[in-house]
Formats: sequence, structure tokens, C-alpha cells
Amino acid sequence: MRQADLIALLAQWLKSQRAVAGAFLGGSFGRGDADDYSDVDIYVVTAESAQIQTVANALADGLDRVTSILFSKTLPNARTINAITTEWLRFDLTVVSPPELAFLAKSELEPLFDRSGALETIRHSDQQPPTPTPDHLLDIVNEFIRVLGLTVVVKGRDDVVVAQNGVELLRGMLIRVMVMENRPQCRRGVLALRQDLTTDQFTVLAALPPLQANWPSIFARTTAISREFLPRARRLAAELGATWPEEFERVTRAHLDKQIGQAGLIPTRCEP
Repeated sequence: MRQADLIALLAQWLKSQRAVAGAFLGGSFGRGDADDYSDVDIYVVTAESAQIQTVANALADGLDRVTSILFSKTLPNARTINAITTEWLRFDLTVVSPPELAFLAKSELEPLFDRSGALETIRHSDQQPPTPTPDHLLDIVNEFIRVLGLTVVVKGRDDVVVAQNGVELLRGMLIRVMVMENRPQCRRGVLALRQDLTTDQFTVLAALPPLQANWPSIFARTTAISREFLPRARRLAAELGATWPEEFERVTRAHLDKQIGQAGLIPTRCEP
């Protein structure tokens, strides 16, 4: 079975449900940039707003009548069903009311069927993606500095395993800032991250020193990540009008130097 076959089966099944007024492809299929590895995201529109939970429960109970299901679960929001078929095709069904559908971008939806004309209620198709806010950036910056400071704790306990986890948290924050730099036009899943990064950014990430379970490796990778993160985040802060946490950075650098002789984990501003 291919993704198109799965979509056709799901559309036919959903159309047979009387409480379902419409179904729309979202995600990469809705935008038209799906590939052979994309999951299938479908927004299921209820006929009545009060039917969301009833419809979600009925869909969860009826999946096996559509195709062979290897795994499924209802996410904590209680309205998204995440499933994997026995051929390892992935799909999500998210149940929404007609008013909720109106807050999605028309350009990112592809109707499978629309009995109530819900697509015409969407007024946000020309809405531009939101600009990152100073607070959003500063949340990342402050967390980056905080995690750097915790190097003292894990080094003092000689816990290289926890230190490795911390380094990868820092790498994740570098990626988030890189994506913010690019102002992506739409929100993609983590498995499609490469589409949100430039070639240069991808090269930088691929060139980071390897992470091994020893302190020289941990310090080398941490320093390399910091050398990329801090200048990028500072430039972005200036663009967004965010006030850089100078004192937090200065005191943390001094703390690292005093406790473990690693002030270099936070490069100074004049360093590239």
C-alpha cells in the first residue's frame, strides 16, 4: 500500500461517518511538499461542535475496519489519533469543529470532502508566518546559558552520561535558533527539519565534533556549539529588540572558570 492508497481508504471511511462533515489533508500533503517518507495528517471536521469527543472516540474504535493497524494511541489532547499501519505507514487524525477549522491556513489544506462548505469559512489563508518574539528567543538563550552552567554539576559528579544529554540539549537549542534565523514559511515536523535549514547551517551541524563518553569530547562539542549559538542568538536578539542577559552570561562564564577551568565553554563576544 502506498500513501495515496491509505489516503483514499481513510477518506472513504470518514465520508461514511454521519457525524463527520468534512476531511482535509494537512501537514506536508496539505501543503503539497510531501515525499515518500511523510506521514498523513488529516483534519476531521465534525458536523456539530459538541461532537468532537464522540467523533474522536468513534474513530479510535473503528480504525481496524479501515486497514491493519500495528499501533495506535490517542494523544493527550484527546482529539488526535496517532496510528501506524502494518506496512509502517503513519497517519494522524485530528478532530476539529467547523469554527476551529477556520483558524487554519487555507494554503496548507487539501480537501478530501467538504459537505458543509467549511473551507470557505477560512479567512487566514494570506496570513504571514509569525515573526519570532524577543521573549521566545530569550527563553532559548537563558536556557542555553543555564544548561552550560550545569556542566559544573555533572563534571563534579563525573557523570559523562548526563553530560552527553546536556550537550545534545544545547545542540537542539542551536537548531531552534537556526530555524528562527530563517523565518520558515510554515511549521514542519521534526522529521522534516532539514527543509527548514540552509545548506550552510546543515554543514555546521554535521561538522560538530563527535560526542563520546569522556570529558575532552564533551568539552570540545560544547565549545563548538556555543561558538555557533551565541553569535547567531546575539544577532537575532538585536534584530528582534531583545535585551541580552549580559550578567547571566558573565557570571556563568566566571562560575565555569572557577569551578572546572572551562570559561571557554562560553566564548567571549570578540570570538567568532
